[in-house]
Amino acid sequence: MRREPLLAALLCVAGAFLVLVGTGNAWVLLQVAGGPLLPQREIGVTGTELAPGLRALGLVGLAGVPALAATRGRGRVLVGLLLLAAGAAVIAVVVNLELTGLRLLGRALMSDPVRQAGGAVGESGDLTGWSVVTAVGGLVLALAGLLVAARGRRWTALGRAYEAPVPGAPAAPSEGPAAARDLWAALDRGEDPTGPADPPATPAGPRD
Repeated sequence: MRREPLLAALLCVAGAFLVLVGTGNAWVLLQVAGGPLLPQREIGVTGTELAPGLRALGLVGLAGVPALAATRGRGRVLVGLLLLAAGAAVIAVVVNLELTGLRLLGRALMSDPVRQAGGAVGESGDLTGWSVVTAVGGLVLALAGLLVAARGRRWTALGRAYEAPVPGAPAAPSEGPAAARDLWAALDRGEDPTGPADPPATPAGPRD
């Protein structure tokens, strides 16, 4: 049971990392004409430029880690459903662009970096594998969301060390340097700190 929350958190981090790294790299490489003083060169169009919403979905997956620790019960199930939806959305966007390759290439030809560089040479380009990496990240996020939605309600919330103290509850025994000093003081007085506490004094009876 304790391994499942850790696994879900690791899946969130891994999925978000793959999505953010995948969208930050070039999905399409194109030859652009340049200008009178610039030779023809190759530029890359990143996933963020082709589908800006993918980066936001990756950040949603990253935010799922603290959300898992701060929620419980139905709230955690909602977090799982949100992660599942984010991962599915990433996959849907990538598949839609990669369906034939022409849609992805067409969007790359019309992107701002290509137009600012003077336009592409021809109508062809090279597709890289970073879009597939992004889709894999979406799949990992979806798996994390599925795990949280199905099993998260049974997990505990934050540890007791982070919970607010209950009014009226007995204080926990002190530990650390202060407790050590009390122990040595008791030994100096000739008392046995490990023995039972002194019995309460009984009131003196009337004298004869």
